[in-house]
Amino acid sequence: MKIVMGNELARQRTNAGLTQADAATVLRCTQQKIAHIESGSGIRAMELDALLEAYGAEEVDRAYARDLQAEGNRRAKRGAFSSRFRQHLRLLVDMEPSCNRFFSYQSIVPGLLQTESYMRTLFRAWRPSPTQEQIDRDTADRLARQQVLNNTDREFWFIIDESALWRVTGSSAIMKEQVNRLIEALDRPNIELQVVPFNAGYYMGQGHEYTIFGYDTKPPVSIVYLEQHDGGVYVDDGKRTARYLTLWDQQKAAAVGPEETRRLLLDFGRTL
Repeated sequence: MKIVMGNELARQRTNAGLTQADAATVLRCTQQKIAHIESGSGIRAMELDALLEAYGAEEVDRAYARDLQAEGNRRAKRGAFSSRFRQHLRLLVDMEPSCNRFFSYQSIVPGLLQTESYMRTLFRAWRPSPTQEQIDRDTADRLARQQVLNNTDREFWFIIDESALWRVTGSSAIMKEQVNRLIEALDRPNIELQVVPFNAGYYMGQGHEYTIFGYDTKPPVSIVYLEQHDGGVYVDDGKRTARYLTLWDQQKAAAVGPEETRRLLLDFGRTL
């Protein structure tokens, strides 16, 4: 949470057109301290309020930042902390570019790897039906999120169940385009993709979607996001996250390797 908080404060400062030296003047501290805060060292509540005031932050951004600060400085044992955040997806989107490792298991094609046509088909399947304006906005937002894949300093690893391929979305043309996108992803230096084939039989965690965000802090931190129909839960309890890391290893073992995944995708594409 301190890392995400630092990124949020850096964004607010940049939007305000201020430098780290300007922020240091607000807190009457050194520029180095501001750099430490923005890199994830944490900040006191009074200092946070002073910076937010100087940056002219909107109220919704102030509330979000205060939630992050409160969660980052909690000393009590934590388990799940979704209710503190007014927009649970906002935290998810902030964590995607800030983590060092991103591991995701999905029973559909992951959002970061979806084509625009695939996205639009998924959004149209929601009930009650969203408006065309909402679909356009959600599609644009999801496409913008995919820019995090361009950062080769981040590691992205995806495991999907083979059923995601056979659950044809829209038309065969849309799925063919989507399969080609997955094949292209395999050639990117910071992305790994594995498919769990049907012949693997039942495997641990089947159909249980989750994402693990790994941070190279001291000590290392892992946060698990559990997607739910009406929201999501973030888990940072050490024992629970360790179990998900073990589950991840089990699912990697059940899946075929990246090169075999490429052959599987190519074979499937020929059937479309």
